[in-house]
Amino acid sequence: MHGTRVAYVKDRCRCTDCTAANTATGRAVHRAQTFGRWRPFVDAAPVRKHIRELRAAGIGVEQIAVLAGISTSHVRELAAPERHGNPGIRRVRPETAQRLLRIGIDQANRAPRSHVEATGTRRRLQALIAVGWPHDELAARLGRGSASLRRSMLSDSVTSQTAQDVSALYDKLWGLRPPLSTDEQRAAADAARAFAAERGWLPPLAWDDIDTDPEPQHIEHAVTIEDIDEIAVERALAGDGVRLEHLTVAEQDEVVRRLTERGKSIRDIAQQLATTKRTVSRRRASINAA
Repeated sequence: MHGTRVAYVKDRCRCTDCTAANTATGRAVHRAQTFGRWRPFVDAAPVRKHIRELRAAGIGVEQIAVLAGISTSHVRELAAPERHGNPGIRRVRPETAQRLLRIGIDQANRAPRSHVEATGTRRRLQALIAVGWPHDELAARLGRGSASLRRSMLSDSVTSQTAQDVSALYDKLWGLRPPLSTDEQRAAADAARAFAAERGWLPPLAWDDIDTDPEPQHIEHAVTIEDIDEIAVERALAGDGVRLEHLTVAEQDEVVRRLTERGKSIRDIAQQLATTKRTVSRRRASINAA
């Protein structure tokens, strides 16, 4: 990398920046020697270990070189493992060690197209859908196509850029309600919540650490009386200001079933529960299919 003493010495670059860097280093060495603070080398083993950890976390050699401000070839030499007959680099300049050791293992340091484990990204998207953010809305806000985002949700790994974009969107939206101004928006939010509930996707507040928490145990079971709050159902049946979104999926089905048995039309039910006719029609279809 230009502008460094390494490039001046190892790459034999004599450009103005590299020459200036070599001169500055020489002056610093002379000053340190004068005041008895000269430590020309330190053990390279901790540096080699850190480079190995960075690479295992998806931060490649070229990205490490960029972040440290040293040449890629020098990073490769430092990263080379000790082998029989080739002990590798045993000592390294203190300033080089400091530049490398201060590189943290985090998303911001990964190259945009490097791949990282997808668990956190997948959980963030699922959590937003669980609270009513439609998949298509999330895709649009990320500047992605719906099919492309769906592939990311199904993959074991995603690019570092995708992980960062989804994390930023999640931080922005997790505590906000999705748009509910129109019938279409309310229907989309209802559909998103129902879709997530059927798959057992957890909302944001269900996670302590969304990246590292163990996966919850999913237990398949039939709907029982304990899944339904009878008071919530009765209030909804009475038209007591209870919206469909306030009910669990099981309670939604029960309220729609009872109102249908009382002869209520889809329009009447939608109006009473402050939702759309399309949503009521879907809930009826779900009941009939069960």
